[in-house]
Amino acid sequence: MITKLLVAAGVLVAMTACAKAGGGATPGGGGPGPGTPQPTVQTGPPLDQEFDIERGKSTVLSDSDVLIAFREVSQDSRCKPGQACVWEGDATLELTLAGSAVQVHTNKQFPMTAEAGGYKVSLVKLDVPGVVATLVVHKV
Repeated sequence: MITKLLVAAGVLVAMTACAKAGGGATPGGGGPGPGTPQPTVQTGPPLDQEFDIERGKSTVLSDSDVLIAFREVSQDSRCKPGQACVWEGDATLELTLAGSAVQVHTNKQFPMTAEAGGYKVSLVKLDVPGVVATLVVHKV
Protein backbone atom coordinates (compact mmCIF):
# COMPACT_ATOMS: atom_id res chain seq x y z
CA MET A 1 0.00 0.00 0.00
CA ILE A 2 2.79 2.43 0.90
CA THR A 3 4.61 1.52 -2.34
CA LYS A 4 1.52 2.40 -4.41
CA LEU A 5 1.21 5.75 -2.61
CA LEU A 6 4.89 6.54 -3.21
CA VAL A 7 4.59 5.68 -6.92
CA ALA A 8 1.44 7.81 -7.25
CA ALA A 9 3.15 10.72 -5.46
CA GLY A 10 6.19 10.39 -7.74
CA VAL A 11 4.01 10.48 -10.86
CA LEU A 12 2.19 13.56 -9.57
CA VAL A 13 5.47 15.36 -8.84
CA ALA A 14 6.81 14.47 -12.30
CA MET A 15 3.64 15.71 -14.02
CA THR A 16 3.75 18.97 -12.07
CA ALA A 17 7.41 19.50 -12.97
CA CYS A 18 6.68 18.86 -16.66
CA ALA A 19 3.76 21.30 -16.65
CA LYS A 20 5.95 24.00 -15.07
CA ALA A 21 8.81 23.34 -17.52
CA GLY A 22 6.43 23.75 -20.46
CA GLY A 23 6.42 27.51 -19.97
CA GLY A 24 2.64 27.80 -20.02
CA ALA A 25 2.16 25.61 -23.07
CA THR A 26 -1.34 24.43 -23.70
CA PRO A 27 -2.36 20.92 -22.68
CA GLY A 28 -1.22 18.34 -25.17
CA GLY A 29 2.28 19.77 -25.51
CA GLY A 30 1.46 21.98 -28.49
CA GLY A 31 3.62 24.87 -27.32
CA PRO A 32 7.36 25.38 -27.71
CA GLY A 33 9.71 24.23 -25.01
CA PRO A 34 11.75 26.56 -22.85
CA GLY A 35 14.65 28.24 -24.60
CA THR A 36 13.09 27.88 -28.07
CA PRO A 37 13.60 31.23 -29.84
CA GLN A 38 10.34 32.71 -31.04
CA PRO A 39 10.21 35.14 -33.97
CA THR A 40 9.38 38.70 -33.04
CA VAL A 41 6.11 39.71 -34.71
CA GLN A 42 5.88 43.24 -36.11
CA THR A 43 3.21 45.04 -38.11
CA GLY A 44 4.48 45.44 -41.63
CA PRO A 45 3.53 47.25 -44.80
CA PRO A 46 0.50 46.48 -46.97
CA LEU A 47 0.44 43.87 -49.72
CA ASP A 48 2.28 44.67 -52.98
CA GLN A 49 4.89 46.85 -51.24
CA GLU A 50 8.56 45.91 -50.75
CA PHE A 51 9.73 45.63 -47.14
CA ASP A 52 12.81 44.55 -45.22
CA ILE A 53 12.65 41.76 -42.68
CA GLU A 54 15.44 40.51 -40.43
CA ARG A 55 16.27 36.85 -39.96
CA GLY A 56 14.37 35.50 -36.95
CA LYS A 57 11.60 38.10 -37.24
CA SER A 58 7.97 37.92 -38.38
CA THR A 59 5.59 40.52 -39.68
CA VAL A 60 1.84 40.71 -40.28
CA LEU A 61 1.01 42.70 -43.39
CA SER A 62 -1.05 45.72 -42.39
CA ASP A 63 -3.92 45.26 -44.85
CA SER A 64 -4.36 41.50 -44.37
CA ASP A 65 -3.97 38.81 -41.76
CA VAL A 66 -1.08 37.16 -43.58
CA LEU A 67 1.96 36.46 -41.43
CA ILE A 68 5.41 36.09 -42.96
CA ALA A 69 8.48 34.96 -41.04
CA PHE A 70 12.12 34.92 -42.15
CA ARG A 71 13.30 31.82 -40.30
CA GLU A 72 16.82 31.28 -41.63
CA VAL A 73 19.24 31.08 -44.52
CA SER A 74 19.71 27.33 -44.87
CA GLN A 75 22.58 27.55 -47.35
CA ASP A 76 24.61 30.39 -48.81
CA SER A 77 27.13 29.84 -51.60
CA ARG A 78 27.02 33.39 -52.93
CA CYS A 79 30.25 34.98 -54.10
CA LYS A 80 31.44 37.33 -51.35
CA PRO A 81 32.66 40.85 -52.19
CA GLY A 82 36.30 40.86 -53.29
CA GLN A 83 36.31 37.18 -54.27
CA ALA A 84 36.77 35.89 -57.82
CA CYS A 85 34.04 33.31 -58.39
CA VAL A 86 33.12 31.06 -61.30
CA TRP A 87 29.40 31.67 -60.67
CA GLU A 88 27.39 34.03 -58.51
CA GLY A 89 26.22 31.29 -56.14
CA ASP A 90 22.88 31.02 -54.39
CA ALA A 91 21.34 31.49 -50.96
CA THR A 92 18.22 29.62 -49.84
CA LEU A 93 15.87 31.47 -47.51
CA GLU A 94 13.51 29.50 -45.30
CA LEU A 95 10.29 31.47 -44.79
CA THR A 96 6.86 30.88 -43.34
CA LEU A 97 4.06 32.35 -45.45
CA ALA A 98 0.44 32.13 -44.27
CA GLY A 99 1.33 29.22 -41.98
CA SER A 100 3.25 27.17 -44.56
CA ALA A 101 7.00 26.65 -44.86
CA VAL A 102 8.36 27.91 -48.19
CA GLN A 103 11.77 28.53 -49.75
CA VAL A 104 13.03 31.27 -52.05
CA HIS A 105 16.45 31.68 -53.66
CA THR A 106 18.71 34.58 -54.57
CA ASN A 107 19.82 33.05 -57.89
CA LYS A 108 17.48 33.40 -60.88
CA GLN A 109 18.23 29.78 -61.87
CA PHE A 110 16.10 28.72 -58.88
CA PRO A 111 12.63 29.83 -57.67
CA MET A 112 12.75 33.36 -56.32
CA THR A 113 9.02 33.22 -55.50
CA ALA A 114 6.82 30.86 -53.52
CA GLU A 115 3.08 30.53 -52.98
CA ALA A 116 1.06 29.47 -49.94
CA GLY A 117 -2.41 30.16 -48.58
CA GLY A 118 -3.45 32.33 -51.53
CA TYR A 119 -0.37 34.58 -51.33
CA LYS A 120 2.88 34.79 -53.26
CA VAL A 121 6.16 36.01 -51.76
CA SER A 122 8.98 37.25 -53.97
CA LEU A 123 12.57 37.78 -52.89
CA VAL A 124 13.90 41.13 -54.08
CA LYS A 125 17.34 40.90 -52.42
CA LEU A 126 19.30 39.51 -49.49
CA ASP A 127 22.10 41.50 -47.86
CA VAL A 128 25.65 40.10 -47.95
CA PRO A 129 25.66 38.75 -44.36
CA GLY A 130 22.23 37.11 -44.94
CA VAL A 131 20.54 38.98 -42.12
CA VAL A 132 18.09 41.31 -43.92
CA ALA A 133 15.88 40.20 -46.80
CA THR A 134 13.78 42.50 -48.97
CA LEU A 135 10.49 40.82 -49.87
CA VAL A 136 7.16 41.65 -51.46
CA VAL A 137 3.91 39.73 -50.90
CA HIS A 138 1.00 39.64 -53.36
CA LYS A 139 -2.44 38.07 -53.17
CA VAL A 140 -2.78 35.35 -55.78
